[in-house]
Amino acid sequence: MIDYKKISINCGIIFGLYSSVLLWLSYKFNFEDSLLMSFISVVVAVILVFYPIHLFKINNSNNLKLGEALKIGLIVGLISGIIYGIYTYLHYNSIDTEFIPLKLEESRQAIEQTNSELSDEQMKQTLAMTKTMLSPFTLGTFALFNLLFKSFIVGLIVGLIKKN
Repeated sequence: MIDYKKISINCGIIFGLYSSVLLWLSYKFNFEDSLLMSFISVVVAVILVFYPIHLFKINNSNNLKLGEALKIGLIVGLISGIIYGIYTYLHYNSIDTEFIPLKLEESRQAIEQTNSELSDEQMKQTLAMTKTMLSPFTLGTFALFNLLFKSFIVGLIVGLIKKN
């Protein structure tokens, strides 16, 4: 019998490394807005959550409960999210150090254009909140929850389709 935890952890590691490499490649080759890369990422996410659920069902006398599928999906999502979250933090803290100041400046300009009636104090508060949301820690935390949520949704869909 295959240990579903081990295969789920392995798929989570692969998913986390894939997501991290994709972030680095998008920085290096500037394809953040590529529709093709977005599609490929969704396919990879589905495969890496589907595979351990499928193996679990096969090795469990073709029995699968929705809760088991969700648990497997969440294991994949948690492991991948931790890896990707840590890499995201490191990426924006030491590799792509211009990203956050650039986005802060873009945000400041957008706020000035759309909300010209804001007082200086309101502008400072808005920019401080934006700076907090764009910190490497916050971006890493969002990355973790992003993969956890994606894996949960894929696990839910696969579980609903494959459950007995």
